[in-house]
Amino acid sequence: MLQKFLILFKLGYPSFWRKKNNLIEKIIILFLLPFSLLYFLISKIIIKIKKTNKVGIPVICVGNINTGGSGKTPLVIYLTNLLKKKKVNAHIVSRGYLGKLHGPIQVDIKKHSSKDVGDEALLLAKETTTWVSKNKFEGALMAVLHGADIIILDDGLQNYSLHQDLKIIVVDGEFGFGNELPLPAGPLRESISSGIKKSDILILFNKDKNNIEKIIKNKITIIHGTSKIKNFSNLKNKKIIGFSGIGRSDKFYSALKEKKLNILKFYSYPDHYSYNKKKINSLINYAKKNNAVLVSTLKDKQRINFDQRKKIFFLDLEIEIKKEKSIIDFLKKKKFV
Repeated sequence: MLQKFLILFKLGYPSFWRKKNNLIEKIIILFLLPFSLLYFLISKIIIKIKKTNKVGIPVICVGNINTGGSGKTPLVIYLTNLLKKKKVNAHIVSRGYLGKLHGPIQVDIKKHSSKDVGDEALLLAKETTTWVSKNKFEGALMAVLHGADIIILDDGLQNYSLHQDLKIIVVDGEFGFGNELPLPAGPLRESISSGIKKSDILILFNKDKNNIEKIIKNKITIIHGTSKIKNFSNLKNKKIIGFSGIGRSDKFYSALKEKKLNILKFYSYPDHYSYNKKKINSLINYAKKNNAVLVSTLKDKQRINFDQRKKIFFLDLEIEIKKEKSIIDFLKKKKFV
């Protein structure tokens, strides 16, 4: 339902979800507010009736209060690798957003496509054992049965079927909480206060342009991080045609600009956009016509046919946590490592 809503606006985030709105955007918000109220009330009911289950091993939840585009997937990968260094066998449980398989099923990157398990699950499965399950509790049980020491729950902050021992919220400082309204009038999956109250850590990526720390007022431990593009050096002194269908395509575009690359054209598509061969061929031909390199993200790569991938240069996103010791201390405090 949410995906269909976003496609109506052609980009991952409708412009009226941002903090400052013009008159037309304010009218749209007023029209959508009753639906936001309904969403909020239904969410409250679900919280009250949902039974929470434990699986016998620790569960780390990485989620967000906003919908999409905050840096959640890179953080899950970061935590997985951090636990690997500590000799802890972490399994990831993901809902496999937009994938047709309900699971629980172990993701096989050689067998499954994004249409089966979603693009995020394919990325995560390259790092460690990853389970796709619409029912998070059932997915967690499979992880336990297959020898996991700990479970990382990808995007589970609003999921109440599974007990979570450590909750981490991810926020992009450049976007913040947008207009601070619930879906669909705004980007919030739940109220800021409820999300903060039930969580342990807030990872704040990039510059805090929205005074997140003032909004939160010391109610949660904040750890700062940055995200940056890897392997871009091969693109210097070349003409670029860029495209992406991720939660915040504008962030990817800005990252390319920051590297002072020669961008001739950039195309934005909705988050998790399902590329067909015709669309990708048109982009490949346009880049060839302009003697340019066609550039996209690793997340987009999972939704592109194998025979077309070799004609596209894919960039990876790397995150850096400024005080990694703070996260390690939390893990030690919880006796996870």
